[in-house]
This record gives sequence, structure tokens and C-alpha cells, in this order.
Amino acid sequence: MTDAHTALTWIGIAVTCAIAASLTARWLARRVVTLRAQALTPLALRHLARWVKRRDLSDEAFYRADGAVPRDIERRRAGIERLGRLFREQHRRSLEWAESIRESFSDLRFTDANRVPFPFARVIRERFNLATVVDASDGPRVRDLDGNWTLDVSGAYGVNVAGYERYKTWMRDGLERVNDLGPALGPLHPVVAENIGILKSISGLDEVSFHMSGTEAVMAAVRLARFNTRRKLIVCFSGAYHGWWDGVQPGLGSERAIDDCLTLKDLDPASLRVIRMRAGEIAGVLVNPVQGFHPNAPPPNDAILLTSEVRKTEDATSRYAAWLSRLRAVCSEAGVPLIFDEVYSGFRLAPGGAQEFFGVCADMVIYGKTVAGGLPIGVVCGTRSLMRRFDPEHPMRMSYVVGTFSAHPVVMGGMNEFLRWVTAPGTAPLYAELNDRCARWVRATNEQLATESLPLRVEHLTTVWTVVFTEPGRYNWLLQYYLRAEGVTLSWVGTGRCLSNMAMTDKDYDALRDKLIAAARAMRADGWWLSRDDYPEREKTMRAQLIKEMIGSLVQVPRPLQSFYREVMQRKQDDHHASHSDVTNQLLHIVSSSVFLICYGYALWDLPTAMWAGMAALFVRQFGHAILEPPCHDKEATLLGYNTRNKTMILGSFLLLPFATVAVAGSWTLEGVRAVAPLIGYQWFGVMAAVVGGRVAYLVFKHGPRLALVWFVKLVTDPITDLIAYSPRYFRPA
Repeated sequence: MTDAHTALTWIGIAVTCAIAASLTARWLARRVVTLRAQALTPLALRHLARWVKRRDLSDEAFYRADGAVPRDIERRRAGIERLGRLFREQHRRSLEWAESIRESFSDLRFTDANRVPFPFARVIRERFNLATVVDASDGPRVRDLDGNWTLDVSGAYGVNVAGYERYKTWMRDGLERVNDLGPALGPLHPVVAENIGILKSISGLDEVSFHMSGTEAVMAAVRLARFNTRRKLIVCFSGAYHGWWDGVQPGLGSERAIDDCLTLKDLDPASLRVIRMRAGEIAGVLVNPVQGFHPNAPPPNDAILLTSEVRKTEDATSRYAAWLSRLRAVCSEAGVPLIFDEVYSGFRLAPGGAQEFFGVCADMVIYGKTVAGGLPIGVVCGTRSLMRRFDPEHPMRMSYVVGTFSAHPVVMGGMNEFLRWVTAPGTAPLYAELNDRCARWVRATNEQLATESLPLRVEHLTTVWTVVFTEPGRYNWLLQYYLRAEGVTLSWVGTGRCLSNMAMTDKDYDALRDKLIAAARAMRADGWWLSRDDYPEREKTMRAQLIKEMIGSLVQVPRPLQSFYREVMQRKQDDHHASHSDVTNQLLHIVSSSVFLICYGYALWDLPTAMWAGMAALFVRQFGHAILEPPCHDKEATLLGYNTRNKTMILGSFLLLPFATVAVAGSWTLEGVRAVAPLIGYQWFGVMAAVVGGRVAYLVFKHGPRLALVWFVKLVTDPITDLIAYSPRYFRPA
């Protein structure tokens, strides 16, 4: 009996271990496959955001972040001042209005803070106080408070597809249609039924739900998918934007820990394997079809345009359509709902949205932006099995998705006007004409940009277009300000995402091309794009400066140390201007500085030899100052060190030491000099220490310890900065 009991115990342990091992192996396999497909950049950026501190470039550093020389820096200063004057003169009332509400309206402060890369933000904020305050529209133009008419390519954040005049009509006619009812919420206006029927026809789905914004509709769709599948995991793709709800914001913009949203790589077969393997956990796969324009990257925004490489696009039509077809097949095979977030793409890419444009049908579709004829809206369309908000088998189990203003009569009236228009037989040709006109404009604009060798081009997906920069640059984000000066209105994301609409005629497109070309010309004339001929090391310099800025944002240097560093570098710059103008003298400084740096290290092993080599280099260096450079004693006196005359006299006394030492030794032969050479080296070191130490003591007494330390640090580090300053002149590739 005991043996049988023991055997059963061991069998139980073995079975338990086998089950545990099987589950562990399965879990590990899932993790390995998921890790291969998972987009880690959003998570890394979220963690990095906690470490990166504010670091504003100084006024001087602002203009030379790419290594520009003084000539180009002055052109840039003049350009910024000219733009600032222009904005103040042409937009005075708008700026006054914006300033009056700035401290009371956080939305305005947020958009202002996210127009440019943060290291440059302070300087721009102090010079440009921007706000677009408009009170009228006419065709594709808007009028600001100062009476300026500008060409609007902001697209009203995606709402304006058909042109402002149509939306004015739809809003007015929609209000008239429901005016007798007023804000009677709860009871439904009869127009709702017609809207539902049209939306079902467009989406090809069974049911419709109304909400007040695109973000709210995304929240509703995700919640319904989770409720009806009894799964919690939502899959989205890297870089895709689905509104401001933190439940689908795995990267920057949200700080709440998210364990129910998995971000995978777009256009990656590994992501399809994850969906198959983890189908039992996934409530839905959420796709923003506009993401095909810039896969695995966030929506283009000038605020992150630190370098030209940040912004890339690709032709989404064929490749992304094939990807969506494969994704559709995998979701169907795995029993996972496919959700299209068409808040932006719906009714812009085509009358039937991305489903029509890419030829792929989803299980749920989310609309917003333009579908309410210019009024706030969010719509969810879905299959009957996904749209249920209660469990027929468990009456207490429900998904409470409702809203006070859902199906608001005025919104429903405006929506009805739009839906009737978009489904009318004559509308599809208008979309074809709209897309064709924008495509022709892009081709013509790119041809002219190439002809004038301007370092940018335009890329587009139907009427969604962006500016891509073809040469390295740290200041590409400035183009938005030059476009504003030319009379173009952009959204706060700048040149990252611009939109055309049906009100734009060929004449308007010609005007837009002229404005873009003029803005790029002005930006080039102001020196913001460095040429390869003048700056062959520009990419290396920009990369080094960007790394320096990133490190500076992560590792905060104490302000007193920053101030000390700036003062040292300023004195070095003044020294270069005062007594280093002769090119032969600069070459001698390269030679002597190289020897000094070698001697710094070699002195630890053989001090006398290092002193002999160092003194030889010092004589070469002083020859350049005393013979080649013009007298500059007054300028040198302001640098607190010895002037050229005094340094020559000191070096003369150094030259006397070897003769005195040899004379005392009494042997003028070569062997005799070799015998006392180490002693002479030590003597030179002692005298050098006395001269430098005496100068430091004098400066402490005369000016205080800070300036004394500034002079000493400058003296010791001069060989390094001299090499950096003068070497490019002689080692620049032909």
C-alpha cells in the first residue's frame, strides 16, 4: 500500500512538473516571438522622457548648432530679426489677443511649446509670439484679426475635405433641419435613422454608435471589443496615433503604465505571427490606415525635426494595401477583430474611406473629423456581435458606453447634409479630381524645387502631404515660420502634415507652390542650410552637436560650472581673434599644440624629455606670435595673461638656463650637455611652475580666485581648442 501511494505521489509530481514545464515553454515561446515583433521605441521614449531635462540653447549656440561660421551666423540673426518684425507688424491684433489669454488657456501654451525641437524653443518663444486668430474664411483662405488673408493648408485638423463654403452650408442647413427641436437630448430626431442607414451602407457593417469626438469613439470601440470578446489585449502598431486617450498611447504623451495594449512593428511578418500565436488574448487589432504613409514613425511633426533623417515617408498605396490584406486574412483566421481607426482617413482618402481606398474591410470602423459636416463627432460602426453593450446570458454584465451629447440633433443635422453629399453620384468624380490635382501639384512643385537645388521635396498620400528634407540640417523646422511670412497657415505640427481640399483651384495650387518656393529661397538666403562645398564635415559636426545636446539633457551640469565653461571658451575665442589671425601662425599652433598634448602624457614617464620637447614647441609657438602676428598688446591685456612682449622676455630667461647650467658643469662638449640635460629639464619645470603659479597668485590678488582659475584652465586646455579651431583649414579634403 505504501509503495502504491509513493508511486502515485511521484506520478503526480511528474505530471505537475510536465504541465508546469509545458506552460513555461509556451509562455517563453510567446515572449520570444512577441519580443521579436514588438516595437520597443515607444516604450524607450516613455522611459527616456523621465530622464531628459530641459536644456535651452544659449542665444549664441542657437545659431551655430550645426557648426556654422560667423558669416552665416550673422545672416541667420538678421533673418530671425526680420521675421520677428514682420510678424509684429502684420499680426499685431492677433498677437495682442493671444497674449491676453495665454496664461488662461493651456491649449494655446501646449501648441506653442510643441512647434519646434525643445532645445531651440526658448529663443523662438522670445522672438515669435505666434497665434492664428481668424474670423472669416473664403474658399481655401482664412482671415485673421488684422485683416490678412492666408492660404490655409492646416485642413482644420483633418475636417476640411470639401472646402469651407460647403461646410458653412451644411452647418446652416443642418441647423435649420432640426431647429424646431432644440437641444432635446434622449429622444431622437428622425434624421438619425437616415444617417444610420447611410453609414451602414458606406461601412458595410451592421450597427452604428454616435459619440462626440474621434478619441471618444476609439475608447468606445476598444471597450466594446474587449467586452464582446472577453479578452483584454489591444494590438496597435508603432507610431500610429489614435487620439489622446492614454489607453492607446504607449509612447510619449502618456505616463500611465499600460499592460493591455501591445505595440507591434508595422509591415513586419513577425507581427502577424504574434497575432496568430496570441489570438486568445487579443480583443482587437487597431489600425490607423494613414500610418502607411510613414510606417513605424509617429505622425510628422516639426517639434521632433532635430535632423533631416527624422522625417521619412514611403509610397503606401500598393505595399500597405498588400499588408492590410494579409493582416485581414490573419485576423479572420485567428478570430481577432480588425478595427480601422478612420477618424482621419475616413472620407478623405476616398468617399468610402480607407476601406475603399485600400480594398480591405474591417470588423469595426471608427469615423470622425469631417463626417458631421463641420461639427464635432465620433462614430463607431461594427458587426452586430461586436456592438452589443449587454450580455444576453448574464443580465448584470454590461458595457456602459453612453454619452449625453451622442446623437445631438444639430450634429445629426449637419451629418445628414454631409452624408447625402458624399453618397451622391457626382461626388466620386470630385474626389478623383481632388486627388489628381494635388498629385499634379506635387510633381510640378518637386520639379521646381529640384531645378532650383532647394533641399526639400513634397510627398503625399492623396491630399495628405508633408515636406521632406533632402540635405542634412538642424533648422528645417524653421520653414514653418518662413511659410507663415509668405501667407500660409499651418497647424501647430508645422510642415509635418498639411492638407489640401476641394476649394483649391489650379490657381490656388500655383500660389501655394510660389509661396513654398519663396519661403525655401528666403531660408537658404538666410544661411540655414549649409552647403557641402563650404562645410564638407557638416554631417559629422551636426551629429556631434546633437549627441552633445542629448547628453546635456540627460546629464545636467551645475549652472556655476556651465557659466565657468562659457567664460573660459569666450576668452579662448577672444584670444583667437586677438593674436591668431595669420594662417602660418595657425599652422605653427597646430604643430606646437600637438607636441604639448603628447608631452602632457609623456611627462608622467620622463619629465625632463617632455620639458625639452615642450620648450622647443613653445619657442615655435612664440615665433608665430612675436614675428608673424601684428602687435596686439592692448587686446592681450584684456585676456589677463602675459602679452607677447612679456612672453618673449620670459622665454629668453628660459633660454639662459641651459647655458648657465652647462657653464657651471664646466663641460661644453656634446657628452657634457647630455649629462646635464635632465637637470635642465627639471629646472625648466621648476621655473615654469613658478611663472604660472606666480601669475595665478597675482590674478587671485587682483581679480579673485574665479578669474585666476579661468585663466589657468584656459592655459592648460589651449592645445586642445587650438587643434579643433585650426586643423580643419589644413586637413579639409580637396
